[in-house]
Amino acid sequence: MLKIIRAGMLDDNTLDVQFNNDNIVLLNMNLIIEKPEFRALLEDDRILYPKTDGDTVYWREGPRLTVDEILELVQDKNSESGSGK
Repeated sequence: MLKIIRAGMLDDNTLDVQFNNDNIVLLNMNLIIEKPEFRALLEDDRILYPKTDGDTVYWREGPRLTVDEILELVQDKNSESGSGK
């Protein structure tokens, strides 16, 4: 089963997630930052301090992203760039 072993922010826009299979995902937060729960993270810089419990990436008093959601966001973005959008 895929687990998250580390989560961090490279900058205000890039979430860095490492999985237990040694794969790393760099997720452009612009894909989800317009959602109110993520937008609120920018106001007090909480976005810079993600944590993980192995199954999700989460922020203090904020939203969570599951492994499946992270992989779906990456897949959706890759599908868009492959289709010429």
